[in-house]
Amino acid sequence: MSPGRAEWDCRRSIPSRSRSWNMKRGLAVCWGLLLLVSVSQARGLVIPKEPEIPPLALVQHQVEVTITDQVAQTRVNQVFRNHTSRPLEATYVFPVPKGAAVREFTLWVDGQPVKAELVEADHARQIYLSIVRQSQDPGLLEYLGSDLFQARIFPVPPNADQKIEIAFASVCGRDQDTVEFIYPLKTDGRALQTLEKFSFRVQIQSQHPIVNIYSPSHAVSVTRKSDYDATVTFEQEQALLDRNFVLYYTLGGEQVGMTALFSRPDRNQPGYVALLLAPRYQVSQSQRVPRDVVFVLDTSGSMAGKKIQQAKQALICCLESLPETDRFALLHFATTVNKYPGGMQPAQPDALAAARKWVESLGAGGGTAIQDALLAALALRTQEPGRIFLIVFITDGQPTVGETRIERILASIARQNTNQTRIFPIGIGHDLNASLLDQLADQSRAFSTFIRRDEEIHEKILAFQEKISQPVLADLRLQVSGAVQLEELYPPQLPDLYHNGQLVVFARYKGSGSATIRLTGMLGQEKREFTYRLDFPTQADGKAFVEELWARRKVGYLLEQIRLNGESEELKKEVIELAKRYGIATPYTSYLVVPDTPLPLLVRPAVPGKPEPQTSLPALLRSRDGQRILTMEEAVRLVQQRPGGLSQTRLELQERSLLELERKAADAAQAGALPAELARRAQEQAAQARATQHAQGQAAQLLRDSALGYRELQRHQLGVELSQHFNQLKQQSQLPASAQRLVLGRPLLEVGGVWIDQGLTPQTRTQVVKAFSPAYFRILERRPEMKELFQLGRFLAWITPSGTALLIDTQHGAEHLTDAEIDTLFRSQPG
Repeated sequence: MSPGRAEWDCRRSIPSRSRSWNMKRGLAVCWGLLLLVSVSQARGLVIPKEPEIPPLALVQHQVEVTITDQVAQTRVNQVFRNHTSRPLEATYVFPVPKGAAVREFTLWVDGQPVKAELVEADHARQIYLSIVRQSQDPGLLEYLGSDLFQARIFPVPPNADQKIEIAFASVCGRDQDTVEFIYPLKTDGRALQTLEKFSFRVQIQSQHPIVNIYSPSHAVSVTRKSDYDATVTFEQEQALLDRNFVLYYTLGGEQVGMTALFSRPDRNQPGYVALLLAPRYQVSQSQRVPRDVVFVLDTSGSMAGKKIQQAKQALICCLESLPETDRFALLHFATTVNKYPGGMQPAQPDALAAARKWVESLGAGGGTAIQDALLAALALRTQEPGRIFLIVFITDGQPTVGETRIERILASIARQNTNQTRIFPIGIGHDLNASLLDQLADQSRAFSTFIRRDEEIHEKILAFQEKISQPVLADLRLQVSGAVQLEELYPPQLPDLYHNGQLVVFARYKGSGSATIRLTGMLGQEKREFTYRLDFPTQADGKAFVEELWARRKVGYLLEQIRLNGESEELKKEVIELAKRYGIATPYTSYLVVPDTPLPLLVRPAVPGKPEPQTSLPALLRSRDGQRILTMEEAVRLVQQRPGGLSQTRLELQERSLLELERKAADAAQAGALPAELARRAQEQAAQARATQHAQGQAAQLLRDSALGYRELQRHQLGVELSQHFNQLKQQSQLPASAQRLVLGRPLLEVGGVWIDQGLTPQTRTQVVKAFSPAYFRILERRPEMKELFQLGRFLAWITPSGTALLIDTQHGAEHLTDAEIDTLFRSQPG
């Protein structure tokens, strides 16, 4: 078969998040068409006795945790679903964290409680391995070395749910004043998900003040009752269960607390540090600084239609969220600038009601005098001490009247803004200059917000207002003295720190040992300085996310420079090197784009009387009708010969998979096998994923076109999308899903469902091993670290220390290897 004629078919697709139909009934109807990948390896399995039936799907996963002075009480509620038409006998297994003690177990079958047993690690290992053999799914290898809690269930009724509840106690790890809580969720390399809701709630209670709360794994919400009591929550429908839930919190009495997390796997290379800064919750009344807020509304002709309605709605939401201690002023502008009568006014009910009527009366027409409007807003600053002055600028950001050159507008505003007034732009719609708004925000230490044409405004504006509601520390500066040097800090210019907020700074460091960090800024009405003593390690393992997030932020800032100033070979080279090393999707590495939601697996209808299908071949190895056409060795060789290699093949397969989803979802809805709302949402998500991928490719082309190209990147819908993407990278504090993994020191790329070592060449020697064979498990016994690789999936290509590529294939390969042959694979070659 020639490299250009391989008939690959992609059947992975994005699931809907519809809540408008009965999931239990709906899945029973369309089971023959749609088989979700989301089997329940994540923290609990219900495994049928019949080996041809996969583990039951996980419907809901709810976790409630209370941590009191480092002791965690964890309660887990899980709901599993038997999609088959017959009762099943099954075994429930739950990997118990090391050192945990199971307190309760609740499982009722036919009205009777089910007994369970705790199996210690040595015996549990054999059970784990037997499950892997039976299910032919390596995800459970993650838990080798853990204790096991198991119970027999019979019967699990047909087309019904089984609820299970388990509670256990454990002690959180602690390093000096930082407490670490980990709840294992990750399993194999596929994106697992719940059919319905995943929720996590952690209540933290401590005798000492809690000054920093941070999760590198999940975008959690934090609610504080006091300095000694906080609640952390995360909730998502059809949630990905592809990473452990990790939470850090720090104890301390400082008014502004600092937490340091380190990563330095190689003592001969620079280390990486994440510095978390957060104020105490209980800020005294004397430090609560009232604000003067000027709202500037664009009412030019370009805002006509839905945009002016969105802009007015955003402004009214801002006004209604002002506390009574604040004051406000209003401007609207088109060809000229117009002020709301009365100047700066207190945010009292009568004044706000009158202002709302004035805003509602405004229409759109005329040109766009952006520079005049901003200068008029700056002129409203009073000299009254003890108040914070800021500007909220609502516009579509296309100047047409007066000064229209972006560079001159920015320079003019910078000259007049001698007091470093924060300017917060809110961009409306897609036809705007995102670069102008971003630069207005950056040069005043603020941030920009964008509202899409059909986006829900109320929640977005409330989130914006909450961010800027109560500044605690402004004009921040960090200085380091001692045996350590900090370099390449991101963000380079520290933003303000707000009440109930947190600032996360990533940096590289050289040297090791004790160092003093001084944080200076304005706290309330006073200039304040805070001093922290930190011990920077010579070597630190276990927090690789620190280095990866540092790289993501750096890439975001480099891309921003290219977008604003044009491409240079030096910047482009640095972006590509970092993106490839850390698996970051950029315009230059668009093949690394990963859809935001997991991809269900579309398969052919099940044959009556036969077991339901358990798995499907990866797209890289099969034809459009699902038949296998390539072995792993053939596929790896073929990809290497194709133009563009791994990256281009990944792009093509992902594009086909998304198109396939749109078509199959439409066909299923028309046939009545899939609810119309679910099909519509699936089609929309597939289209959005393809649009993201195309936007990155279009941006790369424009960047290559230099002067003309980078100007186009600053405007219109592409400019907005890239601004949001680059800003997300610049502010990233949680690791997203990635198409690239660094496994046992080797970079692997996911290509059509197969993880392939990026160092493979046509000259690389190969050793094919059949998955789940005696040879497979013997490798695991002799090299326990290989569980990190094997748990990625059933089809793998990884270069061993000897230089030979180990290929894992479910249907082909050696079933037996001697210990000498295994040792040879892992013997490093000299030089």
